[in-house]
Amino acid sequence: MSPAAAEAAASSDLLTTKRKELLSLSNQKHSLELEVNAIISELTSPITITTTNDSNTTTTAPPMGIDTPLVDNEGYPRSDIDVYRVRSLRKRFHEIKTDYRVVEGRIERGLLELSALRDAETSGGGSGGDASKSMSKDKVNEAQEIQARRAPKPKPKFDPVTGKWVVKSWDGSVAGVENGEVRKFEDLSHSSEGALASIAGIAGSGGSGSAAAQQEQQGSSSFQQRPTSSSATASSTEQTSSTSSSSSSTQQTIALTPFAIIDQVFANSPSQEAGIQEGDLLVRFGTVTSDNHGDFNSIKRAIVTELSLAAANECSISVAVRRTTSMLGGVAEMIRTETFDLTPREWAGKGLLGCHLQ
Repeated sequence: MSPAAAEAAASSDLLTTKRKELLSLSNQKHSLELEVNAIISELTSPITITTTNDSNTTTTAPPMGIDTPLVDNEGYPRSDIDVYRVRSLRKRFHEIKTDYRVVEGRIERGLLELSALRDAETSGGGSGGDASKSMSKDKVNEAQEIQARRAPKPKPKFDPVTGKWVVKSWDGSVAGVENGEVRKFEDLSHSSEGALASIAGIAGSGGSGSAAAQQEQQGSSSFQQRPTSSSATASSTEQTSSTSSSSSSTQQTIALTPFAIIDQVFANSPSQEAGIQEGDLLVRFGTVTSDNHGDFNSIKRAIVTELSLAAANECSISVAVRRTTSMLGGVAEMIRTETFDLTPREWAGKGLLGCHLQ
């Protein structure tokens, strides 16, 4: 098939798809109109009340109304109407108004796109000059771009180059990172486990950052495994941990600024099993730090994203906390950063972690 024939076939397919979409929107608009007319009729029609007694009298009450008060002059709910029914109808009435505006906007944009596709098809089949053909091709490309932008997007992927979770742009490139327009989203790693493994060295992307992370983890292990039966052995282990912490990268210690405190850890929860304790200051949750997010609300949204991705892929999250430990009978304190692998899962309590942040 020649390029011209392929382009004509693609334009014809877009034209057919757009017509079907506009027909569906038109049917949806007509359905909303019928429903809203029925609601308005019920709300604005007078209410007939039949009193069953010896004379079987029939009286007429004022209509329920679209925006009239639902209470009488004394502030009590009106006894001549079904208040629950009125509230339900009014709620649906306002929902239809919003949906109707959205459908009208989509129909308007669809008509413009359909017109552009028709002009492109007419100009391409005629005997116009190069300028007319170029214009028609631009219109077809514009319609294709609009369709690509509205197409469902795949799940985010972890970019090992920037250390961030990225999404796919409409043209297949990487959105939200520097030089992403020259990279392909499909070329990124599909392994979430490998992505989370690379998070362990988030404080530094070079060799010094990785060495600092390893030193910190080694220091954390030696600190956690120290025996408690002998005060001399504990003192020696604390000195070793302090020395290891001092030799770690200064950049990592400065970069990890706490952004939340863990004020509650539930028993038998994933957080307790990972080693997290109450009072720990959270400095990193996966890729989330105080340096790459501006406020606590954005941090919470990013944590939810990290948590959902890890739970969906059944993998762990690298979590770093800053912990204060008493020494020498409470006379001195040691503050250090410790790293844990936290695996979100369902347990006997609420949530997937079993801890509370504030």
